[in-house]
Amino acid sequence: MPTDIPGRRHFIQAALAVGASLSVLGRARAASAPVRIGLDGGPRDSARPADEAIRAGLDFAIADINAAGGVLGGRPVELVLRDGDHAGGFAALKDMIGVFVGGPGPRAPAGGADRMLTFDPLSATDAFADDGASSGNVFRLSLDDRWAMRTMAHHLAEKQVRRIGMLVPDSAWGRSCVAATRALVERSSQTLAGAEWYRDGATPSLAGHYARLRRAGMDGLLMIGDPREGALLIDALAALPAGERVPVANHWGASGGDLPRIAGSAVRQLDFSVVQTFSFESPRNPQTQALAQRAMARFGYDDPARIPSAVGLAHTYDLMQLVGWAINIAGSTEAAAVRKALENLPPVEGVIRRYAPAFSAACHEALRPDELFMSRFTTDGRLTRVMPSRA
Repeated sequence: MPTDIPGRRHFIQAALAVGASLSVLGRARAASAPVRIGLDGGPRDSARPADEAIRAGLDFAIADINAAGGVLGGRPVELVLRDGDHAGGFAALKDMIGVFVGGPGPRAPAGGADRMLTFDPLSATDAFADDGASSGNVFRLSLDDRWAMRTMAHHLAEKQVRRIGMLVPDSAWGRSCVAATRALVERSSQTLAGAEWYRDGATPSLAGHYARLRRAGMDGLLMIGDPREGALLIDALAALPAGERVPVANHWGASGGDLPRIAGSAVRQLDFSVVQTFSFESPRNPQTQALAQRAMARFGYDDPARIPSAVGLAHTYDLMQLVGWAINIAGSTEAAAVRKALENLPPVEGVIRRYAPAFSAACHEALRPDELFMSRFTTDGRLTRVMPSRA
């Protein structure tokens, strides 16, 4: 029988203890390893505070998720930033759940989309997340151009507008809006007087475009554009006699920046309204109130109605919260598992609405058409709701 050597016994016991310690340490490290969410910011644009609103919405939501214990039993969520030139780098990162994209128009999913999810809080083109089958791994919490055009045209109809003109960027976003409006007027008493196309960011004046639409019989205008183009239109209208100014209904891009500051007091003297999906004016729950306070502190405003792109902020916050729920339900960082969880979430209370459900296998859209309403800028620069304007 082998003799028990004390030194050998002590060595084995020590080795087992070290092994156990390493195992516990390994499990602890695994439990604390971050779960990553990407933000593909694309090209930076100082005239688009919507970019900063998306970043803020992610920062606030991730901070809240981590403060509540993180995901998957205590793992923190980590935000990874890339611009459009380096988006492919997301796919190489371990435990990368998916990527948030920004901008009003369609954005292709970031590199590695076959194994990652794409989260869209701001684009509005009608073919981006139409249904689960065609949208693949894309989940959207945003409006749809068809809903926006219907709400805007209905708003003009209530002002007795019958011949609609359109000012649109020569882009996929503009084409989406024109297609939606043409389909809409075929089923209504309104007609399309014409559409004038401009080069986004490269058109010095919209006065000529507006004049051509007036000559075509336009008595109300649908404007598609960002704050820069909104300011150009306001300049053109302000220079005209009052009798030549028609009511203007703007897509929400016009509220993605500080339009009252860019355009001056004229924005408040015209019949100039903007479609929206969310406002801090009437917070629906304490969560919404808390988000308003944090946003005011971050952006330096004393009134939540002055926060640029409140819709982008709220959309992003709610969408990230839904993603957090899905990760925990999936119990995994695999895209297929998280996708299935997103399509089968329980009811979730958000700052915008109660999602019951947010998504399904047949629909990757989290908002609904009845969320939309029209707002306008007041004399003190606040964006405030003016009427339901729901079709």
